[in-house]
Amino acid sequence: MNRVRTVGTAILKRHGFFSIDQIMESTKFVRKYCRDVLMLFCQEGIIRQIKKGRKEHAFGKPPTYAMIYRVIDRKKLAARIVPRRSENTIQDRMWFIIWNKFKNSGSFNLRDLVVLAGAERGTARWYIKALRRAGYIQPSRKGGAPGVEWRLTGKFGPDRPYLDHSRRIKRDAKRGPIRAGKGLLR
Repeated sequence: MNRVRTVGTAILKRHGFFSIDQIMESTKFVRKYCRDVLMLFCQEGIIRQIKKGRKEHAFGKPPTYAMIYRVIDRKKLAARIVPRRSENTIQDRMWFIIWNKFKNSGSFNLRDLVVLAGAERGTARWYIKALRRAGYIQPSRKGGAPGVEWRLTGKFGPDRPYLDHSRRIKRDAKRGPIRAGKGLLR
């Protein structure tokens, strides 16, 4: 997760006013990173700096100031930190092939993704593993021998499920895996 998303999530968890020290404590980032992200949010009009109070300072170090902030637009902040999804990526093409094959024949294999979606073999294998770990697909037989056919476990639409860059599936506690087109935050 990048810094902007981490700091934005920490801000959304707080209600009302917050300080840079509270954000530093919850994100475990140094002051510089938190300050940079908060300044970015101030420039975008998402948060506003309310007060600059003097803090006690240690001998031999310059005084530091405690900035107090408040969120102006929570919806804009939530929209800012949601991962952006590109259209017509290789994952979109692979999911479309999987969904289309499931509608027509009921199963697909690795070769279908490589040939029809134009994906490299390693990318297609990674995508199959990620979908299997998330519970979207299951093999038609046990074992990992070549030629294994895969099937969808439920009725899914043509919009692919979201996989983030850390290659873990985002899950919502109440609704299960988050599908494309639905927001991460309510």
